[in-house]
Amino acid sequence: MLKKNLLAFGLVMIVCGAAYAQSNITSGNSNPVLSFIEGIQFTNTTSRTTVKSTDKKDSTSSLTGTVKAGLRQGLSIALESFLPFQFKYAILLNESVEKISNLILYKTIDEWYGTRYRYGGTTVRGIDCSAFMQVLAGYSFGWMLPRTAKEQFASMMKIAREDLQEGDFVFFNTTGGVSHVGMYLCNNKFVHSSSSQGVSIGDLADTYWSSRFLGARRATQKEAAHGSFPFFN
Repeated sequence: MLKKNLLAFGLVMIVCGAAYAQSNITSGNSNPVLSFIEGIQFTNTTSRTTVKSTDKKDSTSSLTGTVKAGLRQGLSIALESFLPFQFKYAILLNESVEKISNLILYKTIDEWYGTRYRYGGTTVRGIDCSAFMQVLAGYSFGWMLPRTAKEQFASMMKIAREDLQEGDFVFFNTTGGVSHVGMYLCNNKFVHSSSSQGVSIGDLADTYWSSRFLGARRATQKEAAHGSFPFFN
């Protein structure tokens, strides 16, 4: 009895399907779509029959998964192209890692980072602020700067604070007159040899530095050529 009922149901479905397909062909639809089960479409083509889901949730979920997988792969490839010190300074400067692009500059900073301050010092055993600027300017940009912060201040072109760019210089009055210098990086951050922390990152927004800020300067090839670049050891 059950087999007879199933056979009858199958015959009805075949007849209905044929009638539906015939109506589509008659109406000019050369690619009829037979919809028997909700959410599934059986699409006739000239060469084969394909099955696709019309469940929007499933489709979106699949697409989202594919996009996420692609992003993860792309991110993994991108991360492998950066060096450890780029991540370090991206964090310290609150900047995206791809913006840490002057590799010579940041590698030089990293090699000296944490070196203690020593007045008049010019070596890794201790270095003062203006000598450290000579190191950065010489190795990273090929500039030959004068020895002292005061001389550096006088030899460079004055610029507005809002025009500061990576490689510009910031000067401060810490002990009277032009007595401290650092190199601007980004986001109000500058690198310098501090008497309290040695070679480190400072912030122009800090009360101590903002209250002692004297001005910003930019070195040019012509102005920088009159300085000196001592041998450091």
